Amino acid sequence: MRCIIISLMMVVTSLSSVSIAVAEPYVGFGIGSASYKADLSSLGGGELDEDGTGTKLYGGYSFNKYFAAEASVYNFAEASVGAVETSPGTFSSAAVSMKGVGAYAVGMYPVSKNVNLIAKLGVLSWDADLRVNTTEATNDGTDAAYALAATYAFTKELLVAAEWESFDSDNPELSMLSLGFKFIFR
Repeated sequence: MRCIIISLMMVVTSLSSVSIAVAEPYVGFGIGSASYKADLSSLGGGELDEDGTGTKLYGGYSFNKYFAAEASVYNFAEASVGAVETSPGTFSSAAVSMKGVGAYAVGMYPVSKNVNLIAKLGVLSWDADLRVNTTEATNDGTDAAYALAATYAFTKELLVAAEWESFDSDNPELSMLSLGFKFIFR
């Protein structure tokens, strides 16, 4: 899948050099479901596979109608369970939360006057807090991030955006499905 996204980005970049310039800054926000998969065995726990609420704020700059650069700030709310099986018949409470900052190259394809399909490829610098009962640990890293999205323009400036994002983080693994709004400064 990464090869497909990288190939798409190369095609979009080559198309952007022949398009008419439409340089515009934009900002947006999104809220949705963040799906965690965490290995808590080092803390005396088991596997955590839960959803939490994720939010993001982002800003970017469209160089033309095919290519943009974007930065995002994420806050993935805590996902917790009251009972995760640590060994057969033994249960513990567990929780995981994560925050991050991302940077992306964005490829856009206008399907119609109001609809755009979007692919993003970039990196996410993240920090995670993991807990089993009262034992806590942290983990952090900088890993690959990619996304697929679609936008619908209500006006030339205001768009609604639906987006699926995946982050190649070690522990916890994370993906997010969000819905939000984007405002283009014209």
